[in-house]
Amino acid sequence: MTQHLPEITRLQLQRGRRQRVNIYLDEEYAFSLQLDLAASLQRGQRLSAAEVEALKAEDAYRAALDRALAFLEHRPRSRREVQDKLIGEDCDPIPVERVLERLEALALVDDARFAEWWVSNRLQHRPRGERALRHELRQRGIDEAVAQAAVQGLDEHELARRVALEQAERYRGHDRQRFDRRLGSWLQRRGFGWEAVRGALDHAWRQVETSDPGDASTQG
Repeated sequence: MTQHLPEITRLQLQRGRRQRVNIYLDEEYAFSLQLDLAASLQRGQRLSAAEVEALKAEDAYRAALDRALAFLEHRPRSRREVQDKLIGEDCDPIPVERVLERLEALALVDDARFAEWWVSNRLQHRPRGERALRHELRQRGIDEAVAQAAVQGLDEHELARRVALEQAERYRGHDRQRFDRRLGSWLQRRGFGWEAVRGALDHAWRQVETSDPGDASTQG
């Protein structure tokens, strides 16, 4: 007995979403596809169940890829960030994995390069110590070895001194103990190690003590 294959009886652009096409099989709505994918179909064509599933899978993949590309327009992203974004938008895990593989093949997602960008951006706009930077990268799915490589060569002592000087004016007028406690806590919350903090506090205190109000942050 020959298996009946449903026939495409209508291809209809969706109202308000003219980049999608509704597919009707045997006069009944069956599914919808992106316009460019539906362009390969025609009325009278018969589709097997396997062909229908393949079309749906390709459509899901293309939709997920479009979402991922839009997500990447604003700034670099880690693999985990893209994955979480797509799954959070209810994309099926199978096309999500395929999208990630495609983005990596195109070098649009590269965790090592992302980690380098993240550290550089942080140091320029919101300086953090090595510990905090590694933690932020790990939160974004970056492997520990990759995170460690991204912060390698970071002069945390010099960075802590610079950041401390930028903040020191806020604590002018405090005695040394209170100055160390408040500025030291601020630095430690930003991931600087105690050795770097201690040196930065000594340097910042000397600058505050020997400079006029408003000049501490300009001293090297």
